[in-house]
Amino acid sequence: MDKKKSWNIIKLFLKIAFTVAALWIVYNKVDLKTLSLIRQNANPLFLLPALFFFVLSQTISCFRLLNFFRNISLPITAMQNFRLYLMGMFYNLFLPGGLGGDGYKVFILKKRFETTHRKVFIAIFLDRTAGLWALGFIIAILSTFIPLLQPYSYWAAPAYLASTYVYYLIIKRFFPLHAGRFVKTHLMALSVQTCQMINAAFIIATLGIEDWYIPYMFIFMLSSLSTLFPFSVGGLGAREIVILWGATALGLDKDYSVSISLSFYFISAFVALSGIFILFDKKRFPAAAVQLSKDS
Repeated sequence: MDKKKSWNIIKLFLKIAFTVAALWIVYNKVDLKTLSLIRQNANPLFLLPALFFFVLSQTISCFRLLNFFRNISLPITAMQNFRLYLMGMFYNLFLPGGLGGDGYKVFILKKRFETTHRKVFIAIFLDRTAGLWALGFIIAILSTFIPLLQPYSYWAAPAYLASTYVYYLIIKRFFPLHAGRFVKTHLMALSVQTCQMINAAFIIATLGIEDWYIPYMFIFMLSSLSTLFPFSVGGLGAREIVILWGATALGLDKDYSVSISLSFYFISAFVALSGIFILFDKKRFPAAAVQLSKDS
């Protein structure tokens, strides 16, 4: 076994170990009976709009990624990109090996088109960076409504504007191919995170939380930062740890907070599962997850 395969196995083991450890910590901090009661008393009518806004967020995110591919003149169609995006979601949640969703995209696009690993990697990396920028913006806005954070949050707006300008200059200087669509892709990123926030609001309504929504939405969006780093299987465990920490710091109900996170995970897993149809559709996806199909 070569070093690369050995490292992939070690990474998978570490991810599983981290996920199990994180869930064990959460398990010891919440009341499982209360979690069960919350689930039983949930109003399923709000799950449909929650699902809708999650799907909408992923659709916009898919087209945002397509714009980054357009920046490097990658001749990928919208349908090919859509299939690739779904497969990336599927790989991230259900096949947490060394490759991962983003690694899978780089591998497939390099194999399917005449491009380089570096160009594709940078496009995907900057797509992620745009998402991080938008997430930080939403978190900064929500923090202004939380009394505990207000003494610090009023500095957030000017600091964020300044950092955004520096961020743009870095893109323009080092990644000029991606500077032209900077405003468009980042407005799309902001739309994605707004849809995620609305999705969280409907999950909160589903669970019947009667407290003020914004603190719960704040810790939910904050927990999304943990999923940007591949420490766990599909973000499971990492998000719950941050949610638990945030709920404790802000004096929120821990059981409701963790329920929001778990509900979001199941919604995302349900949508990501659709990638399995592409995985086994050999007519449109030949060699099962090895090569992108050609659109007819």
